[in-house]
Amino acid sequence: MFPFDQNNQQQYQQYAQAHDAGDYSGIDQEQAYGHVQQFMQNAPPEMQQQVYQQHFEQMPYEQRQQFAQQLPPQYQQQMDPNDPQAMAQGFHQMGQEQPGMLGQLLGGSASAGGGGLGSLLGGGGAGGGMGGALGGAGLGSLAGLAAKAVMGNRGGGGAF
Repeated sequence: MFPFDQNNQQQYQQYAQAHDAGDYSGIDQEQAYGHVQQFMQNAPPEMQQQVYQQHFEQMPYEQRQQFAQQLPPQYQQQMDPNDPQAMAQGFHQMGQEQPGMLGQLLGGSASAGGGGLGSLLGGGGAGGGMGGALGGAGLGSLAGLAAKAVMGNRGGGGAF
């Protein structure tokens, strides 16, 4: 997803529309996982922080609390469910220090099914699929926010 790839513009628009509608049932979870992973590895830190904060702000408190509880102990302390900005900072730090953690949180594969953190990263709604902490709706929501940031920033000096 980063840098912006004109060939994937239709996919980015689909993520953004799914986010706006709150319906992630049409999102290919494996593809969304790959795009979110690209975003986490390549997007500017400020953009990542903004997207993660917006994601956690939209997430109900109970989901933020469950999400924080399912993280490795070294990250739980910085993931205060009452503070979406702190959660965004902790999530960004975790992504930088342990890039493979996203795959673990997602349960590895979109076909794994299940809930766990997979369903917790998202704002409820339709779309299941990925196991782990982020889940289908959460992953779809994160992909939608990242896609909006990428499309909105595509003209600016090499971003997305």
